[in-house]
Order: sequence, then structure tokens, then C-alpha cells
Amino acid sequence: MNKEVLIKINNLKKTYLGPPKVEVLKGVTLDIYKNEILAITGESGSGKTTLLNLIGGIDSITSGSICIEDKEIEKMNESELASFRNTSLGYVFQFHNLLGEFTALENVMLPSLMTKYNKKDSSQRAEHLLELVGLQNRMTHRIGELSGGEAQRVAIARALINFPLVLLADEPTGNLDKKNADTVQEMLWDMSKKIGFTLILVTHSQSQAKLTDRKLKLEYGETLTEY
Repeated sequence: MNKEVLIKINNLKKTYLGPPKVEVLKGVTLDIYKNEILAITGESGSGKTTLLNLIGGIDSITSGSICIEDKEIEKMNESELASFRNTSLGYVFQFHNLLGEFTALENVMLPSLMTKYNKKDSSQRAEHLLELVGLQNRMTHRIGELSGGEAQRVAIARALINFPLVLLADEPTGNLDKKNADTVQEMLWDMSKKIGFTLILVTHSQSQAKLTDRKLKLEYGETLTEY
């Protein structure tokens, strides 16, 4: 595993004012390495998804810092953060969040069309990614015509269209049966090696966590224990 630090998290805190006031993260410090596959586990309510959302710039930081390749998330304005999220970060969630009125190809293209790439380039890249995830024969199908496992593979292709530095995956197989879950997990691992990105996986699955380069358990919103 490459030990070059890509993400530095220092004394990260997140408090929701409520009412009631809830301290979800109470001072997390963590280095995440370039091109590693990292699992974050822990009990429900331990702060796993909150940590992922803060890394992804989806939620605001109460205090502390997150630095991704020398860019400090908390110092970006809205425009800078939106651009950074689209070009440097990819997201895969438990529910695919695809647009049902569009085809698989169109869904994958969307993030690329929001950048400097033209429609032709975006289409070619989307087709290539859909081929990599084994959906070359399903590109023109609308999302409702796909199985759950196929839709999740489309979501992975969409997350990778702009070749992100980091892919954030929050229980990406939690809504799938074991066969499809295994397929999606293997695909994420394979794509991380082929494309070259850091994969941060929030999961309750110990069998998945065991397959990663490093697994950390988050407890009480502050303690990260490697095991």
C-alpha cells in the first residue's frame, strides 16, 4: 500500500445544535493514504456516516480541519466546494439515487457534463465505464428496467466519470442480496486498482472490512481503533 498521505483529518468535531444538542464527532484525527481501501466500521450512531459526509463536503465542519491533497475543505466557498466535489470526489450510497427518467448512459454522463468535457467526450467516457462494470448491453435502458445490482453498478460508473481522487462509499451493498453485494464489492475493489483512487468504505459488514487494506472502528464519535 502506498503510504503517501492524501487526506489529513485533525481534531474534527461535529455538533448538531438541535434541540437537543448532539455531539456526533468529538475530535477525530486520522491520516488516509493515497490509493488505499479503508473500511470504517462501528455501531449505529457512532458517527461513521457523519465522518464520510464531512470528508465529502456534504455537511459543514463545527471545528477542526480536513485537508485533501493540500486543499482545506472548511476554507472553500460554496462555488469552490461544489467544483471540488464534482472533480475530485465520487459518492456511492446504499440507495443508488439515479434519475429514473434517464438511461444508464445518461445518468453516468451527468457529472461530466457539469465540467469542461463536451457531450461527445462525456458519452465516450461513460460508455467505457459502463463496459468496465459489465453493463455494455444495458446502456440505453432506463433505471427502472435494471435490477438493483445493475443500478448500483451504474451508480459506481457515475461516481467515477470524473476520475476522482477519492470514492466515498456509504454501505454501498447494504440494499442488495448477497450475490449482488459480492459482485458490487469485487467491482469496487477492481476499479480502485484499475483507475487508481482512494476508497473509503463505511460498512457494517465485517466480511467486507476484512478485505480492505486497513479497517478502523469508530467509537463514541472520537476513538478510531485499527483492528
